[in-house]
Amino acid sequence: MAAAAGGAMANDYTSPVIAMAGGAGSWSTAFGTTHSDGLAFTDTFTFSYDGSPGSAQGFFANFVNFTAGPPTMLNFSWADLNGTSLPVFNGFSSGSVFFAVPVSGLITLTIKGTDIGTASYGGTLDIKSAVPEPATYGMLLGGLALMGLVARRRRS
Repeated sequence: MAAAAGGAMANDYTSPVIAMAGGAGSWSTAFGTTHSDGLAFTDTFTFSYDGSPGSAQGFFANFVNFTAGPPTMLNFSWADLNGTSLPVFNGFSSGSVFFAVPVSGLITLTIKGTDIGTASYGGTLDIKSAVPEPATYGMLLGGLALMGLVARRRRS
């Protein structure tokens, strides 16, 4: 019983809210952590930015370390960004690369896996939101002025 209970333990990590740097439609941050107990882990990272709807892209990765004795590494089993499942890969390098994941508001990244020896991973998260160019506003105002002139001419 005691051995089974020990195998069911997990090394969970929850970060404080990470404020993303940037503005005007572009935010970015780095994240990561280390595991060393040979247990399954669940890491939860929470990110904040201005919250406008946008698109997330980024990665996280671990590389096998052969320098100090037996190899150390992480095997990722699952990852999720605000409810969207992310692809994970394992081998000489392990991690995930993701593009165009729709986000808005507070962002939560959850990563699950196991460690072999002391191993760490790191990654980046970038958010891009649609911010109209100044020329877009100029065209909008020009179009509205043109429609006003046409409407005025029809009344005359």
